[in-house]
Amino acid sequence: MKKALTTSLLVAAGLTVGSNIALAAEQTDLAQNIAVKNKTTAINALNMMSEYLGSLDKFVIHASVSADEVLANGQKIQLSRSVIIKADQPSHLWIKTSNMYSNQEFFFNGKTFTISTPDLAYYAAFDAPPTIAEVIVKARDTFDVELPLSDLFLWGSKKDAPEAVDEAIIVGLDQINGIDCTQFAFRGQELDWQIWIQRSDTPLPLKLVITSKEQASQPQYAVVLNWNTTPTLSDQTFTFTPADGDRKITFDRVEASKEETTP
Repeated sequence: MKKALTTSLLVAAGLTVGSNIALAAEQTDLAQNIAVKNKTTAINALNMMSEYLGSLDKFVIHASVSADEVLANGQKIQLSRSVIIKADQPSHLWIKTSNMYSNQEFFFNGKTFTISTPDLAYYAAFDAPPTIAEVIVKARDTFDVELPLSDLFLWGSKKDAPEAVDEAIIVGLDQINGIDCTQFAFRGQELDWQIWIQRSDTPLPLKLVITSKEQASQPQYAVVLNWNTTPTLSDQTFTFTPADGDRKITFDRVEASKEETTP
């Protein structure tokens, strides 16, 4: 009787362990399926946002930007600035970025791209390609000039080379400046980033947070965006006119700088 009972207990234990293993496998499969579904949903939302941004003829953005500066001792200091963007797609752009110490303006009128630093009375210009996206890429790749919030014009385009997304999740519902949105989080090798996209037939990005993983302190860049998609814009907005005393300087080409530093 005792032997039979022991055998029964062992069999029952074996069934329990086997059931737990099977259940764990099912739960793992379910979690993986949910992760894949969430990643697909998040990337689809990003693509829909990109398509909508590309469909806009004109818009004005007022943005509040904060970025961490990492000191030599590892301490993070948050610096703030404001950015105003006026765009008449695909070939006209004006950007102003400013903080307590300086301001800078970017002009593109379809023919010429100009950077102006009014506080220093300097400006520089180059002959521009015909579209905003091409100007952004030329400024970056040829002259090492990064336009503020340039990703807004490159998302979903072949000129954009975003970091591969390893993971993507739907964080949930939120509100930015009283506007309903959905928060998504993405992970890559070098960057983690979050984006809040408006919940409506106008899927505008309302907030973006980027965390760099290349430094141990993981500095962040954050921006909150306020949109006007039906502005009235003048062509004069996009053409730079130098003030009295302004001095023109030339851009340094990235290729030339590389040649000078090559041993």
